[in-house]
Amino acid sequence: MFWNLTFYAIVVTLAVGIRLGTYIVYEGTQVVVTQFGRIIEPATTEPGIYFLVPFAQQANFLEKRIETWKGYVDYVPTRDRQYVAVETIAHWQITDPILYLETLGNRKLAESRLDSILIGAVKDQVSKHALVDTVRNSNRIINQSRENAAAVDAGVPQLDAMNKRLQNKTASTLETVTVGREHLTRKMYAAAESELAELGIDLLGIYIIRLNYEPEVEKRVYQRMRSERERIAELLMSFGRSERERVLGQINKDSNEILSPAIREAEQIKGEADQFALNTYIASFGKDPEFYKFWRSMQAYRKSLPEGTEVITSTDSSFYQILFDGPEADGPLNIPLPAESTGPSDTENQAAVDD
Repeated sequence: MFWNLTFYAIVVTLAVGIRLGTYIVYEGTQVVVTQFGRIIEPATTEPGIYFLVPFAQQANFLEKRIETWKGYVDYVPTRDRQYVAVETIAHWQITDPILYLETLGNRKLAESRLDSILIGAVKDQVSKHALVDTVRNSNRIINQSRENAAAVDAGVPQLDAMNKRLQNKTASTLETVTVGREHLTRKMYAAAESELAELGIDLLGIYIIRLNYEPEVEKRVYQRMRSERERIAELLMSFGRSERERVLGQINKDSNEILSPAIREAEQIKGEADQFALNTYIASFGKDPEFYKFWRSMQAYRKSLPEGTEVITSTDSSFYQILFDGPEADGPLNIPLPAESTGPSDTENQAAVDD
């Protein structure tokens, strides 16, 4: 029984000694060994199992992978006195673990120094430049608008010209970029990189990911955007109205070109038909003047009496005689005629054609 307890005690002691006297370096980590708080050997960066003196030495594990820092700067005044809140992101890596451990000591202090250095660089560069340099990267839109203006002056199709004019309209109100967002972030990187290098940290890059305007500035920006959209909408409507008038004018022109020959030909045919009808009437009425007089009387009654009129007359009236006895009835024909004429007029002939 005693030997069993001794054996188990020895096994447990060896296990604890091995556990306290070794450390494992994993992928993505690096270890700095200290003895009573003093660094005694270079950092271990290769994965594997390593030994140390228990209780006297300590393994300090550090990240070897690239890490991400996010920062938010609350309402910094730009050079043109526009207040903006800037959200940035940076990538960094511990490249000198011994220097990192000597200057910072622990993760919490390292994050605090990162915040102070990077936020200070962001504030410093944003306050030295205009708002447009923080928002835009280049003058590409302005330069393109100038090229479009030259193309419009040189003569391009109407729809393409309209699109280019819209681009020019948008770019006309833009401010000119002097530095640009990309160069601004490079200046932030240059300002922070040297300070972080003294802490054993390699700054890989810093970027602006979001800008928030102060409420008053945001209101002015949205108002300017709204006004710009309204101007573009008015330009589009004006272009649409001009296109409508152009299309209608072209339609009228085309219709006149199509209808004019047809109308001219129709009038010519109609004139020839009227002439033929007139000659026919003259020849016909000239053979029987009494019938012509009777026909004109019928036309006069027809035109003078409304439709649906009922006429009540006696057999002695001239109207009855002319209707039922014919033009050769005894007694005078006292029938009112529209006008005395020796032959049919063009209007009467036309009325006869219509009947």
